Amino acid sequence: MPATLQAFIAIFVVGATLRASGLLGKPHAERLASFVFSISLPATIVVSLDHIVVAPNAWKLPIAACLVTVSMLLCAWPLARLLHLPRVSQGGFLLGTGCINSVYFAYPVVLGTFGESGLAHAILFDLGQTTLTLTVLYAIAVWHGTKEATLRYALVRFISSPPLWALGISLLCSVAEWHLPTWLREVLTPVHLTTTPLASLVLGLSINFTALRRTWLLALLGVAMRMLGGCFLGLAVTEVLHLTGMERAIAILIAAMPSAVTAVIFATNTGLDEDLVTSIVALSICCGVALLPFLPHLMSLLAT
Repeated sequence: MPATLQAFIAIFVVGATLRASGLLGKPHAERLASFVFSISLPATIVVSLDHIVVAPNAWKLPIAACLVTVSMLLCAWPLARLLHLPRVSQGGFLLGTGCINSVYFAYPVVLGTFGESGLAHAILFDLGQTTLTLTVLYAIAVWHGTKEATLRYALVRFISSPPLWALGISLLCSVAEWHLPTWLREVLTPVHLTTTPLASLVLGLSINFTALRRTWLLALLGVAMRMLGGCFLGLAVTEVLHLTGMERAIAILIAAMPSAVTAVIFATNTGLDEDLVTSIVALSICCGVALLPFLPHLMSLLAT
């Protein structure tokens, strides 16, 4: 296993220990996540996409992400209704299974396996996934929630998203064959290097098992859909879009990632079943960390 992923696991364990001991908690995780989302992640996007040539079929990656997310929702929606869940739990189940943890989990794995070239492809895949998360998935949360949240909030959040602006500017520069000045790259690189360790710490601080006492059975079902179901959907989508090599491996990997911490934020904001969403996120992250040592080898096999 690459040293970067070993460090990822070690920092995750430290974060989970700090959360369990009560030294740090949810507010600290939220502040760190805000820093990663607004500052270090945009730096990672700009640095990783610099000097990367965008292939003519690059559009397939965000399309693949959209197909995976929409297919997951179409599977989870009738299942949630079949289980006769309360409305807020139905929304929580859809949110927990639909949100993919790309920034705080997939990016470090891809970076540790394929380097910056692989990370650039993961960012393109995430473009489609993030677009649906901040629009369709948030709309579903609002529809099922009990709090007065508006779709305008989601739209403003989407348009003002720093990673979205970083991605747009990077793609424009790539098409125009412009590159970062040396001085700017030297400034951004140290910030970029904080993304993986901080993302790992955010995941560790997000672990909360208290809610599992009430929701563990439904949470297990949600984790199975998010990760195992996501893997099968990723395989199907790569066949439909004829993705091969590294693109195929990245699409399948991210499709099978744990549930995103963003789901908990949306659940709190809209009044969904926060205990259920938190349980799905916590269990899926633990499953992902347990599988982490095997992922680089698996990705290498998928890329052949």
